[in-house]
Amino acid sequence: MTGSPFQGSGSGIALVVGGDSLVGSAIQSHCHELGIPVEVSSRRRGTKASFFDLADPDFASLERMRWQFAFVCAAVTDMRACQNDPAVTRRINVVNTVELMRRLADKQTHLVFFSTSQVFDGEAPSPAEDAPTSPRNEYGAQKLAVEQAIARHDLPVAVLRVAKVFGNHPAGIFKTWFEALAKGNPIRAATNMAFSPVIVGDVARAAGLLAGGRHRGVWHLGARDEMRYFDAAELMAGLLQVPLALVTGEAVTEAEVPSIFRQRHTTLSSEKISRTLDMPLRRARDVLEGLFAGVPPAVRDHATPERR
Repeated sequence: MTGSPFQGSGSGIALVVGGDSLVGSAIQSHCHELGIPVEVSSRRRGTKASFFDLADPDFASLERMRWQFAFVCAAVTDMRACQNDPAVTRRINVVNTVELMRRLADKQTHLVFFSTSQVFDGEAPSPAEDAPTSPRNEYGAQKLAVEQAIARHDLPVAVLRVAKVFGNHPAGIFKTWFEALAKGNPIRAATNMAFSPVIVGDVARAAGLLAGGRHRGVWHLGARDEMRYFDAAELMAGLLQVPLALVTGEAVTEAEVPSIFRQRHTTLSSEKISRTLDMPLRRARDVLEGLFAGVPPAVRDHATPERR
């Protein structure tokens, strides 16, 4: 259509909003593997993706397009950013996101919206989908607000709450640790913070199954259990065959990581999605072993026999 930032015309199969995000990229790859035509959007200009920014959305660009399914991956996911600027981030994460989904739903598009374990306060282990919610931070509150709007407007949406999502290689602090340990350098890891890891490929597969089956309601996806960051660092050292003494555990302080961003329990009960969609429920250790095994050889090669 003339003047639209979207490249397709007529009816399409799948739209990934925020297609250059970790989850969005995995969904795009998953669709390609299945031979499903997919269009992706990004808030970054100059890419092959169609430009669409939830901070200042051009909803008119959607008017002549139709998709069978849409995956809403775009969001401000930095919890500190949401806490520090709730008005701006709420407009993106709640107001404009809900409006986007309402407009797509009006065109009979079935949607998958990605929520978070942060809708819970983390005091109870392994909450099920119908457990009471009580977010402790603004990010969790914003995601919960979208969930409530979906229910209020009876939108055709599957809400997928996920725990901590990992890509195919270590990133962030895990990449920093891996590179340090491989060179024989010591690292420090938190003893009072835990996580329940899920690999991004499983997230993409779950999202595809929820969309394809036109499922609605809330669904959980995470590991069977959780692991402290300190234990993950020791696991990493063991896989690299470097001395465990290189790993020091210490409790993070309120100044380093405010308690509103930390949960006592990080697991989600994922029995519903496992039973309904035949999704594997993996142990945290298995997820991390697979993740660390995917480290590029160049990084592993730094762990010389002398350091081992």
